[in-house]
Amino acid sequence: MEAGLLKRVKRTGWWCSGVKDPESVAEHSHRMSLLAFYIAAEEGADPYRAAALGLFHDLPETRLSDAHAVVKRYWTNLAQDEIRARDEQNACLPEGLGRARIEELAEEWSEGRAPEARAARDADYLECAIQAAEYFWQEKSVAREWIASNLKRLQTRTGRRLGAALDRIYKKGRWEDLRTWWKPIYKR
Repeated sequence: MEAGLLKRVKRTGWWCSGVKDPESVAEHSHRMSLLAFYIAAEEGADPYRAAALGLFHDLPETRLSDAHAVVKRYWTNLAQDEIRARDEQNACLPEGLGRARIEELAEEWSEGRAPEARAARDADYLECAIQAAEYFWQEKSVAREWIASNLKRLQTRTGRRLGAALDRIYKKGRWEDLRTWWKPIYKR
């Protein structure tokens, strides 16, 4: 039930950037998990674990909501409150291997040292940058600053490579240069 709330929790930072109907936390986590899988595989890490980190990383937002950068400036113990929310959520699960694995993921995400966590964190930043480009092209919002700030945070070789590709495409002002599945269909 709690995970279902993420489909309705909107990413609040986008409202501050002028986006009328921002993505939900669940939508963000979905694409972020796909990116985490790819980045981890390219980096030689466990892509399944990185994707799982992506699926679970924002689960505390069902209790805390989505806190954008301005809120984080005044929320002095956000990291601790996220850990407390995660712990309370996990305590609702029956004891066993499933709960233990979810608790391991929470700890791994918080520490951010494992290669899978680094891949997932890069995916988190990269997803935000991609979403910013989409919003900018759709609504001409002020989301352009989000692209550069998120691309600066990328740590993995693959994350930086993908970020550079996004930056080139964004600077051209269009997605046309992407390799996509649908282009050959239009050439028929």
